[in-house]
Amino acid sequence: MIVKSVTFYIKPEYIEEFIEATLENQRYSLKEEGIKAFDFLRDSDDASKFLLYEVYESEKAMEEHLKTEHFNKWINNVEGYFLSPRERSVYKPVSK
Repeated sequence: MIVKSVTFYIKPEYIEEFIEATLENQRYSLKEEGIKAFDFLRDSDDASKFLLYEVYESEKAMEEHLKTEHFNKWINNVEGYFLSPRERSVYKPVSK
């Protein structure tokens, strides 16, 4: 299992477009075989702050997601909406 979180700060004038584009990306992403969860969240105190919480069954599934048509359409559409660079973290299970 791989968990990826991505935080976005969106320019106020693009918030609605970002939401629409990300909801579409989420719908298609949840149909991918290797994706176990793909949650899209908005900060309750900062309307310009969003989080994607993604759970993949493997690193390969995470890599395959980045090759999909819907992901590439999404990133090409929303990249200009960011107030700052995305904050990404990838987590792997801790095992002994």
